[in-house]
Amino acid sequence: MKAEQARAELLLLLAALFWGLAFVPQKIAMEHMPPLAFNAWRFILGGLILIPVVYWLSSRRDVATPQAGVPIRSRWRDCLGPGAILGFWLFLGAALQQGGLVYTGAGRAGFISGMEMLLVSVIGLSLGKPTNRWTWAGIAVALLGLYWLSDFSAETQLIGDLLVFAGAFAFAIQVLTADRLVRGFHALRLAVVQFLCCGFLSAVASLMVEDATLQGAVDAAWPIAYMMIFSTALAFTFQLLGLRHAATSHATVIMSLEAVFAVISGWLILSEVLALPELIGCSLMLAGMLLSRYGAHAGSHH
Repeated sequence: MKAEQARAELLLLLAALFWGLAFVPQKIAMEHMPPLAFNAWRFILGGLILIPVVYWLSSRRDVATPQAGVPIRSRWRDCLGPGAILGFWLFLGAALQQGGLVYTGAGRAGFISGMEMLLVSVIGLSLGKPTNRWTWAGIAVALLGLYWLSDFSAETQLIGDLLVFAGAFAFAIQVLTADRLVRGFHALRLAVVQFLCCGFLSAVASLMVEDATLQGAVDAAWPIAYMMIFSTALAFTFQLLGLRHAATSHATVIMSLEAVFAVISGWLILSEVLALPELIGCSLMLAGMLLSRYGAHAGSHH
């Protein structure tokens, strides 16, 4: 394997690890502050910390290279409109996911959020994007896993699971929108605008419906710091750099590990233990994600 590809895949693995671990601080923060206020802090600070990264990477040239001759619009003002659209979907997804974490476990939320990529295929199909039998097989297996994972007798947990699933739907729309927009714009500047817009919307919504305090933010300082540095600035940058040189089929498998990292960290740090049906559900969901994403790429190479 070429050194460049190996380095790219290591960056993707770190991004998946940071995102998988993120469910733990997200869960812990809910003991100190309401969901929207937490999102406001993490995304505004995450967007601000990414600004120096933008200028550092811009000097390296490998981020803003035009793809197939597509001119990159890299001025901040060019990124405002599309960044705001992405920010809205990110706000919706993050609000639903964070709200769900009030009621359900970090590991479960990690796996349910992993359905995002399958939903991308389903929504993409409704928009006329072709898909193949691998994708459908993966969706069927993952939905079976979701059924095993869901405990219909635990009502509050089910509410949490459903909120996280609805969040995954909003994230899927955000991914499809980003996929369309990122080719013509400076990807990291677009990300900064997206995060700041998401943070601003979260702050406005929090002021309207939540009773958040500054003390709550102080008490949740380390979860906010983790989300700002690792889950936002680093993971996003690593994903962007990694996807440029990693083999697509490898990237697929690596990014699916986010859900596994979420369960392991929930178990190690929060002592969340999954019962056998939940473990079976998680295994089926992971199998479905891999089948759909790996199979789809394998099919497209024939």
